[in-house]
Amino acid sequence: MILESPALPVTEGDSVTLRCRYQETPSDLTAVFYKDGSLIRAETTGEMTIPAVSKSDEGLYKCYNSKGDSPESWMTVTVPVLSMSLPRLLCSLLVGSPYLLVTIILLVKYCRSRAQGGTRKTHQDQLGDHVEEE
Repeated sequence: MILESPALPVTEGDSVTLRCRYQETPSDLTAVFYKDGSLIRAETTGEMTIPAVSKSDEGLYKCYNSKGDSPESWMTVTVPVLSMSLPRLLCSLLVGSPYLLVTIILLVKYCRSRAQGGTRKTHQDQLGDHVEEE
């Protein structure tokens, strides 16, 4: 028995089909699939499809039918770098945008005031000049 499974890591959300084969031909016999030693389910087609894999599907798989057991095969599931859902992304932008905007405005005002620092007197300076004249 041979368990035909992806040789390379699969991406979370992908569809994956595991096939139980006997001597290079698909098995027409019912195959029982296991993950990490625990029964998953039996399939009369000899194939088991996971429509959208998740990280929890990663592990050691094997199949069994009346012809025998297959060797275990490891399936790796990778999580995409940007796996944030659209609603969550929009929520993050809505929450973070006002803070970013206020920070930029304050930074621009600060830079302008520093650039005009030599030619512009503050209110305190003007009061000090007025007190000295009296």
